[in-house]
Amino acid sequence: MTRTRSLSFAAFLLVTTSAWADDAIVKLPATPMPSAGPTTAAATEFCGDASGKAEDLIARYSTKAGLLQVYTSELYTAFSDDPKNATVMYTFTTKNNPAYPAAVCRKVVHEGDALTVQMKVVCDGKKEACDKLQNDFNVMTAKMQAEVDQQIAAGKK
Repeated sequence: MTRTRSLSFAAFLLVTTSAWADDAIVKLPATPMPSAGPTTAAATEFCGDASGKAEDLIARYSTKAGLLQVYTSELYTAFSDDPKNATVMYTFTTKNNPAYPAAVCRKVVHEGDALTVQMKVVCDGKKEACDKLQNDFNVMTAKMQAEVDQQIAAGKK
């Protein structure tokens, strides 16, 4: 029951935090970038599927059967496998986003007794814009993971 609630909570967070990347309220100090930046070459898979160029991923997942559009703005469009209990969320930049083209996949994964939020980014835009996109999504994913961990810990008490 706790895992189900935690998974539902994680799904809710995946859906509701897509727009936060540009929201001044959630801006945190920049975190160091991983040594392998957000490039097609660095992404060997995209949430369990074959990777590719960001434009190809956008075309593939924005029309994939079983995915529903759950968010859209001037800068992002997001799709999920289930808007109420998502296990995977795909977020794509629009042509108005400086990081375009870019695709982000966030997936809730069971690892033993823990739920983790894994993320893959493929960004073929300008390096500076891709670095910012990667950082913004790192921050959102870290916040989501902390909230999931707190929810699970609260359920164990």
